[in-house]
Amino acid sequence: MAKKPTKAQIRRERSPAKRKEVLIKKGYPKGKLPKGKELHHVKPVSKGGKTRPKETRVVSNLKHKKIHAERRKRGKV
Repeated sequence: MAKKPTKAQIRRERSPAKRKEVLIKKGYPKGKLPKGKELHHVKPVSKGGKTRPKETRVVSNLKHKKIHAERRKRGKV
């Protein structure tokens, strides 16, 4: 089982600079999402997920809320 990330590692993965870098790679030239969209980590950062293009998805705010509600329901987060 993987070691739980430290608070410093989690802070780095959630940093605005990393987020902007990923969004640019995903095709958002200014590194900003349109209104109503959010960046979702497929594997939660608290569980060792990384802020990389392959490990993130751009989803609507509503979809993002549903994803996390389901995770809480299943006890995954």
